[in-house]
Amino acid sequence: MKKAMTALAVLSCALAAVAADAKDPKKDPRRSYSSDGWKLEWSDEFDGKGTAPDAANWKPEVGFLRNQEPQYYTSNRVENCCVKDGVLTITARKEQWPNPLYKDRHLGGWYRQQEFAKYTSADLQSVRTFHYGRVEFRAQMPGGWGAWPALWFLGDNLRLPKDDPKYLNWPACGEIDLVEIWGNNPTRVAACLHSADRGPKPGEKNYKANEHHKVTGGGEIRANKPGMEPWNGFHTYTLDWYEDRLYMFYDGKLYADINLSRSDWPDGQNPFRKPMFIIMNIALGGYGNKVVDEDTKDEKTGKVIPAAKFPMEMKIDWVRYYRR
Repeated sequence: MKKAMTALAVLSCALAAVAADAKDPKKDPRRSYSSDGWKLEWSDEFDGKGTAPDAANWKPEVGFLRNQEPQYYTSNRVENCCVKDGVLTITARKEQWPNPLYKDRHLGGWYRQQEFAKYTSADLQSVRTFHYGRVEFRAQMPGGWGAWPALWFLGDNLRLPKDDPKYLNWPACGEIDLVEIWGNNPTRVAACLHSADRGPKPGEKNYKANEHHKVTGGGEIRANKPGMEPWNGFHTYTLDWYEDRLYMFYDGKLYADINLSRSDWPDGQNPFRKPMFIIMNIALGGYGNKVVDEDTKDEKTGKVIPAAKFPMEMKIDWVRYYRR
């Protein structure tokens, strides 16, 4: 009976602590990085030798893809994506690359208007999806001007056929940016959540997700101390994903705590409570992070934009997924 009473007292204290945490999220113990209570469910340790990444785990995206970025993503090309010595290396290069869509340039679209790309890179999607738990990367980032490396997630609804009623385009599918780094500010590790303020209504035929774009959370850490910089050796990027909140850590230091209720839609849906897949890539440019081939003076600020240095490499030691 005494043991039962002791257990009951402990449970009562735990419930009281949970209630207190609900009132004051800053007291939530999940804000502190810990390996306790997590069980490894899946990983890719990138143990191949001079090969493409495991096709059972990763598939490449190909072409000019987003934001009118200048790089062309190639498929299964070791010069842009290679597993060797226990590390996956994604490489952005300055080189001319033919754009096969150029032959249909009369159909319109920025991705058809260039006959050749000036740069190549790689973009990998995970084959499997993830839904709650811990997703962790050990990676070394490029640090030069013009680079835009990222580790991020998109909702799996995006990969459904467009005629599927559950299909959702960006940003309604949801986007979790665990880390984005722009080469003009290379010690700023930034996180962001992109969503929509609502999804399509029943029978709505002209729903345009991008017209409903909404940023619902974010965070950052200034990794500018010697040895802490993202390009200085390998560092660990962690996403702890719960039904109510997201926590992001850089080498165990919290830099984002996001309340997922801010992403609720009027109909009760929430894209961040649904399965998502990983994307790992090096893009170029973004947010004033211009890619130039020689030192150039900015017309507005008068400051010199340094030439981008190629090749740029993002190295990933491993990706691991844990569940409670």
